[in-house]
Amino acid sequence: MARLLLHVIPQDGLGGAEIAARRAAVAEPDRLTVLTLAGPLAGPPLPNIKAPGALHPFSPLAAFRAGRMARNYPVAVFSLWKSALAMLACALLAPRTRRVLFLHSDRRVHLSDTMATWLGARLAHEIWADSRNTLDGLAGLAPTGTPGRVISFLLENRAGMVRTTPRPRFIYWGRLNPLKRLDRVVDLFARIARNRPDARLTLIGPDAGSEAALKAQTEGLGLTDKVAFTGALDMTAITELAADHDIFLQLSEQEGAAMSLIEAMQLGLVPVVTPVGEMPAYVDPGVSGLIYRDEAQAAAEIGVLLDNPALFAAISAAAVDHWAGGRLYQDDVIAAALDLAAREV
Repeated sequence: MARLLLHVIPQDGLGGAEIAARRAAVAEPDRLTVLTLAGPLAGPPLPNIKAPGALHPFSPLAAFRAGRMARNYPVAVFSLWKSALAMLACALLAPRTRRVLFLHSDRRVHLSDTMATWLGARLAHEIWADSRNTLDGLAGLAPTGTPGRVISFLLENRAGMVRTTPRPRFIYWGRLNPLKRLDRVVDLFARIARNRPDARLTLIGPDAGSEAALKAQTEGLGLTDKVAFTGALDMTAITELAADHDIFLQLSEQEGAAMSLIEAMQLGLVPVVTPVGEMPAYVDPGVSGLIYRDEAQAAAEIGVLLDNPALFAAISAAAVDHWAGGRLYQDDVIAAALDLAAREV
């Protein structure tokens, strides 16, 4: 079926929603089109990845274009709260198109987010989410009876490398954003580095509001020679760097699917994560990773792993095994869209 799905995103970038949408567009060029409402494209232009060049996702012109484009697709998906005006335009201009609200976070961060999500949930024939927690976070906002489903955020099947000789080499990749709580990561690393002079930490990702503070924190703790900031890298470069690291730290305040965690586990890194979003569904404490409760507890448990190669190897292997044979994002999205297009609403 040609022209099955129009996926509307506010802006292109390095977030999980944007990366996944682009990956699906590459995998399904005949059935899926991505429309970026505002700003330039962050990646290579493709015939099925389009941008009207608006300055803001709430541009009436961008919303009008989205609504007009949606007439050509059985299903239109709207990611994130900034797509709300485009979703309203779709309801007015393409009433026969099935509308999906696609959420990527388990909580609302401000009033505009809450109001836009409330509107989107009432316009939606179906609600998709990157995690069960994200769906549960809609309590009180979505009308009773609106169908919901969780979409897999596994982008590709990667060949993992089980770590058998643990070293205090820590890594993170993703946006350097306050919600990622990389200040916690630096503090935890500092505690471990006091007793392990060979400890190293690599932070990969574009600055999204935290880099200056993190560099000041690192300097204040006397860790400048132990902490590396690489900036944004593509997945090939990340994989090469990750091969020389053993532990992945993601101590976020909030999460959805946590795409970088999925990638890290596939690569055999032992994850240490906070119990937010979908991360507790992936990380079984002491089996496929560690759960961060507080700094002292996490440092102690990491120390035990670093001193026990057999246990460390078993957890690394379990992390890889967790994702073996998983359903890919693009397959899940296409299957969900076909199901919605065929169903009476």
